[in-house]
Amino acid sequence: MARVDSSYIRSISFDDARHKMTVHFVDGCIAEYFSVHPRTYNAILNADSPGAKFGELVRDRSYKFTVVKKAA
Repeated sequence: MARVDSSYIRSISFDDARHKMTVHFVDGCIAEYFSVHPRTYNAILNADSPGAKFGELVRDRSYKFTVVKKAA
């Protein structure tokens, strides 16, 4: 789990074998995104604004995802 400097995302992790990215949001929500390319994960992880990059590359696209934990 990698912590990121973001007001939107607390931390993210990536499962290479499953191409699954897990995102822990600041509001307490945890979501798993499927069929994510490693480049997408790395772009978010290394972005100046991880939340904005997540919005650009994942949130505004049609990735399948599951909410593991709802926001507090």
